[in-house]
Amino acid sequence: MKDIKQINLFISCPGDIKDEINSIEVIVKEINKTFGEISNFKIQIVHWNEDTYTDIGEDGQEIINNQIDYDILIGILWMKLGTPTKRDKSGTVEEINRAVKNPKKQQLIYFKTATPNNLNLINTSELNDIMLFKKELSNKLLYKEFESIEKFETLFRLNLSSLIKDKFIGEQKSDENSTEISLPNKDVKYQNIVSLINEIESSTKGDFEGLDIFEINENGYDCFDKITNNLTTLTGYLNKLTVNLNNGTEEINKANNIKDTRLKLSRAKKVVNLLSNELDEFNDEINSELPNFSKNLKEVGKTTSDIFLTLRSYSEADEYNIESNTIAFRDSMENAMNSTAEMLKEVMKWPPINLKFNTSKRNTEVTLKDLTKELMFGLTLIDEALESES
Repeated sequence: MKDIKQINLFISCPGDIKDEINSIEVIVKEINKTFGEISNFKIQIVHWNEDTYTDIGEDGQEIINNQIDYDILIGILWMKLGTPTKRDKSGTVEEINRAVKNPKKQQLIYFKTATPNNLNLINTSELNDIMLFKKELSNKLLYKEFESIEKFETLFRLNLSSLIKDKFIGEQKSDENSTEISLPNKDVKYQNIVSLINEIESSTKGDFEGLDIFEINENGYDCFDKITNNLTTLTGYLNKLTVNLNNGTEEINKANNIKDTRLKLSRAKKVVNLLSNELDEFNDEINSELPNFSKNLKEVGKTTSDIFLTLRSYSEADEYNIESNTIAFRDSMENAMNSTAEMLKEVMKWPPINLKFNTSKRNTEVTLKDLTKELMFGLTLIDEALESES
């Protein structure tokens, strides 16, 4: 009978974290059904309200501390810090601090940065406490930030897959590759045959029906093709805007040299209106491409996590090729991010001129800001993927 390693995952968060818990449960179920089966592990989510029993202690939090047994702690904070305990700022803070101090525990810590729809939910005092806790943590570990449930799912899937591969699957493989030879049990005749039969009988019919190694491999190449095409398109739009801005600056300088005031103003107005139209066109182009880019970035996170958990066992050559492509793509993304940030700084320098231009300029600043953030998020994903492979 095969030995299944159970990995207990404890979610620690205040009451304002709900969507992320649902996402964690869905992702864990998916990983268990596919990669867990092939690598002989099962992730079990433990809940304080389901996995503790009535006991005597200083307070409820101490009972949770004593009874909850876990391998990985997932800590998530947003607008609320949680209820204070006798030992720390809140139950969540206490659980995170205990995990950080315990070398036997793994942890993935996240801070949600989204602005709530209901601004009345914002408590500045609690937010200040969260920022202070974040600052304290920065000296102990590398936490992650996300602003949407989609970005959380992408980050969490990648982080969890990488952690399992490094700390749990690798550990199992080391045991399997051990040179120590165990003697057969003499009390049971044909023990190896019996174990083989038991392993087949104990497995369920659909153990691997959701897993296709070839599809994972193909998806890896297809995904990077799509995201590379997105990046090429976005870079083309950025280059075109750079040319337009340079031409606009040159034309305005020419207009300023005209001696006739009326002609100078007329010429400058034409140049500014043309530049406004070009800014509007750029905004439309970027905003039409950005959703596809974001969608494909999410797929990159999923594909990379799939590769972490399977392809190493099947094709080192394919893994090497994907890693090489990832490094090349990472460099292109970093160049695009730096270019976008530089362009944003240049656009911000332009003075207000007229209503049309001012509106176009502001919209362009927002567009460039959104693009910069998306590129930075993608760069974070790629860097984490490459770091886990090193």
